[in-house]
Amino acid sequence: MKPIIVLIGRTNVGKSTLFNCLTKSRNALVANNPGVTRDRQYGYCKIEPLKEKIILIDTAGLDINSNEIEKKAYKQTLIAIKESHLILFVVDARDGLMLQEFEISKKIREFQKKTILVINKIDGIKDIFKINEFYALGFEKIQNISASHNQGINSLIKKYFIPWINLEFKKEIETQLNHEDSEIEKLETKIAVIGRPNVGKSTLINSILKEERMITCNIPGTTLDSISIPIQYNNKNYILIDTAGASKKSKNINNFEKFSIIKTLQTIEKSNVILLIIDASNKICNQDLLLSDFILQSGKGIVIVINKWDLLNNLEKKELKEIIKNKLKFLFFSRIHFISALYCTGIFELFQSIHEANKDSKIKISTSILTKTMHMAIKKHQPPIIKGRRIKLKYAHLGSSSPPKIIIHGNQVTYLSLPYKRYLINFFYNTLKIKGTPIKIEFKNNINPYIKK
Repeated sequence: MKPIIVLIGRTNVGKSTLFNCLTKSRNALVANNPGVTRDRQYGYCKIEPLKEKIILIDTAGLDINSNEIEKKAYKQTLIAIKESHLILFVVDARDGLMLQEFEISKKIREFQKKTILVINKIDGIKDIFKINEFYALGFEKIQNISASHNQGINSLIKKYFIPWINLEFKKEIETQLNHEDSEIEKLETKIAVIGRPNVGKSTLINSILKEERMITCNIPGTTLDSISIPIQYNNKNYILIDTAGASKKSKNINNFEKFSIIKTLQTIEKSNVILLIIDASNKICNQDLLLSDFILQSGKGIVIVINKWDLLNNLEKKELKEIIKNKLKFLFFSRIHFISALYCTGIFELFQSIHEANKDSKIKISTSILTKTMHMAIKKHQPPIIKGRRIKLKYAHLGSSSPPKIIIHGNQVTYLSLPYKRYLINFFYNTLKIKGTPIKIEFKNNINPYIKK
């Protein structure tokens, strides 16, 4: 069992900044707007002297409002406190002691867990009394820091984390030293769940996990950050990554929503397989096509998921299948699943396609097989004749994987038309039976050493 530390406090006191600082990542979304963090965000903090990683949980602020989303975020925070072994109660030195923090400290004490009061944003504070007033909260262990300037972080680790881990988890650490592979390193396939707002991404993840892990709501934009959840299915390890909905461009979009979209696109880059979620009740819009194109250009494995299939009658289902066939024909290599995330219909069949896409993206194909396949394509359909000479394709080899890149060498290859290139790609797909991952082809001209430049 790994030590678990949870970050608790009002909104906008710097919990996510501290989370990023301790995990040495940018996994938690940080902005000046309150309420950016809503779901539990997990990360690893490596304690160097112990060669051990502890689990950190970033949470929403302990604010209770009438807003439905904030009520659910509050429940998620309470779950995180229950899961944890140590609480970091983060307060803001610039704001000073707030009445709400007395209520939070009272709530924390109900769980009877070890707590460290972390006074953040001490940089530039000249009034020492503004910091000292936090002692009124009655916590014995207190650490002053500035998360954004990385001040006091090492002291927090050396003064509190290391003694606590040695005292509480010494036996567990000794037994785990022979198993240094962290949980995150053992996980094989990263699956990003991508789509427009309110298409059912979080609902799908909750259905797979069989728990209300992600906050779901009919209000578009409920998920603002990318949240990673490790799971195991059929003895295979995965990381499910829920992302913010990538909505269409708008002048009214605020800064952290823009950053959410950027993080969604960054998540695509870091993932192995993408689940592109499309709302069956809203057909296919330009934003779906833009996302599809970005995923295709990134070279990631892709599985198309048509959600809310249960809302359509038979005629509407037939019409939508025709629309998909026409509008998404450039993703012909991808598997398509028609599901209902809410009613758990067809969701576990996704893993077969995910496994297939991930496996085929890493496929190793010998030069002889690729060259033989290429010659079969040429025999069936010859390259065009340019300036009285036919373009010659001589041999092919695998340049790289994830996605597979096939490099074809020949003469006058720069004159190959786009339709012929597409023909070759389709032939490789069909002959090699590659599914779920895009193939890239690069052409290289053979240089005649006897021709002077």
